[in-house]
Amino acid sequence: MLNPFHEVNWRPGRPERRKFAVSLVVGFPCVATALLVAQRGHTGAWNFSPALPLAAAGVTLGAILWAFPQIARPFYLVWYGVACALGFVTGNALLAAVYFLLVTPTGWGRRALGRPAFAKTFDRRAPTYWRDAPPPAPAARSFRQF
Repeated sequence: MLNPFHEVNWRPGRPERRKFAVSLVVGFPCVATALLVAQRGHTGAWNFSPALPLAAAGVTLGAILWAFPQIARPFYLVWYGVACALGFVTGNALLAAVYFLLVTPTGWGRRALGRPAFAKTFDRRAPTYWRDAPPPAPAARSFRQF
């Protein structure tokens, strides 16, 4: 996975800090709504006690940071630092899971069936390792694909 820390603007200007503040004002209520709906599905009752303070804190912090963008830089840096660290770990874990749960068993299965992926032997007597490609299909076949 590529380094997500490289893509972050570590010296945000005033517009980037204000955009960050707006994302807090919008994002925290969205997360609070998702939490509220998930809790409703789990317990069967509406419980506003954890969602309402979360939304209020996000809107309040976002409004303060939007009004005073000069104090938003530390919040911006911490937020994006944590997000990049989580993205780096999650992305690499998913990549490893796909490799070990999908690619490796496929290779084991092909090996068990006796189908090598490619010829790994070295023949000193062979004049070349070139293999001729099969001739292309006739052009008329592309008009009758099925």
